[in-house]
Amino acid sequence: MVNSFQPSDLSSSERLVNIWTARYFSNNSLIYTEAANPSSYALEDAASIQGRRSTCRRFSDFLIEQSCKRAAIRTKDLYTHHQNLNLTGVSDLAQFASQVYPVLLEFYQNHTPVVVPSQLTQPTAISRPTNVFAIPEIMVLADTLRPFLSAFHTEHPLNVDWQTRSFLTTQLSLSNGLLLETLSPAEQVLLAPYFYFLEEYVAIPWQRVCRVAANHEPTSPTFIVVERMLSQVSEISMAVYTQWSNVFGGYYNRRGQLDNPGVKHSTLRDFSMFQVYLWLCVLQGNLETIEQDLVVLSALVYKGIGIPWEMTVKGTKLLAEAILNALNSSEQDIVSPYTEGMVRIFATR
Repeated sequence: MVNSFQPSDLSSSERLVNIWTARYFSNNSLIYTEAANPSSYALEDAASIQGRRSTCRRFSDFLIEQSCKRAAIRTKDLYTHHQNLNLTGVSDLAQFASQVYPVLLEFYQNHTPVVVPSQLTQPTAISRPTNVFAIPEIMVLADTLRPFLSAFHTEHPLNVDWQTRSFLTTQLSLSNGLLLETLSPAEQVLLAPYFYFLEEYVAIPWQRVCRVAANHEPTSPTFIVVERMLSQVSEISMAVYTQWSNVFGGYYNRRGQLDNPGVKHSTLRDFSMFQVYLWLCVLQGNLETIEQDLVVLSALVYKGIGIPWEMTVKGTKLLAEAILNALNSSEQDIVSPYTEGMVRIFATR
């Protein structure tokens, strides 16, 4: 696990920033893209300053704009039956996305990727290149993007903010796929983590978790369990998705059945989102963020686009069970009030 190699002198926040960074190691990008496994030479060449400049030159303003418009049209089609979502702002969402990508690409071009020591990486089911790269200064990247997201949110009424954010997440996910198609395999492996970071930054409160961790000592029992479990978010998401999709194998929506790559991608992201919200609550010492944020988002979006609420409740229960099964008895004493509270909140919504 990543946190097994954490230097002992790091603060609680720094330790969680490292776990957040590890989520976007370049070897992980092979999991959520269709890129072939490129050679180490091709990766090194693409990661050089000349290679990064060449990659960024591929993305003309016209290409970005057209890709975002195509993604917005597809997103609107997916959300057509959402009863409450105001879809008149589709062009605004496409315009926002087309404005944020150049900011992300400028960061990618100007910051040399970090080469990750092999002992910090985790094996995947897919053979990976020798060199693994990480996003440098991930908190700086998050702070760079924040003004754009803040400005975007203030332009929309609060009562549609959650729905709009969900719409934007889908828009970015589809835009990411269209833009990555224009790249070589090596470029895809290196840039896909940045695109995936953007998508998750809209949906998942990783940065808030890292900042709230400052209220805990690295040796506190609460922080220790949160740190360990945050390093397992992806694995738990996959295990719960497998169980959940077996239970609801006959379900399908406008994107297809649960094994559709797009549906699977968004479902895994959402299971990860639920986990991060849970650990944020554990660090905060209350369930307010789940009560005021997560369940509101879920009710507006999942119910609105026709996902039966029983599927959401069942997924929450399976997630709680998976988390508790990964803990020892003393850790369960810390976490179970929060998992039980999360299940109760969703079951009684």
